[in-house]
Amino acid sequence: MYGPVASNLVLLGELGECAPGTKVRFLGCVHEYVIQTATLRLKHDYPHSDAPKITNVNIEHVLESIKRTAVDVGAWINVIGYVERRNETGIFVQAVAVWDAGNVDLEAYEQAVEKRKESG
Repeated sequence: MYGPVASNLVLLGELGECAPGTKVRFLGCVHEYVIQTATLRLKHDYPHSDAPKITNVNIEHVLESIKRTAVDVGAWINVIGYVERRNETGIFVQAVAVWDAGNVDLEAYEQAVEKRKESG
C-alpha cells in the first residue's frame, strides 16, 4: 500500500544538513513575517551555545488554512515541508502544513528529538 512520504523530525538548526527535497517536520518561533513573499522567518536557539538558527518558510500553499495567530511574532509553530536549495543565502522550506504549537515545553521537546535521533 502506498501513501505520502513520511517526514523526518528534525531540529530547526539541523535543516542545513538535510538534502534538498527532504520532507521535514520541525518547530520554530516566528521571528518575522514577510507578507510580500508569504515567508515566515523562524528561529530556534538550540543548541543554546550557538547563535539562534533562522529558517525561511514559504507558506504560500497553506495561506488559506493557516490561522492568523500562527504568523504573529513570538508564536511557536510546527511545520511540515520540503527543504529547498536556492541561490539566495539561507535555509528555505516550502511548507505543506503549519499549525500552532500551543504552550510547548521547549526543553522537553529538544530532549525528545535528541533521544529519538539517538535511538535511530
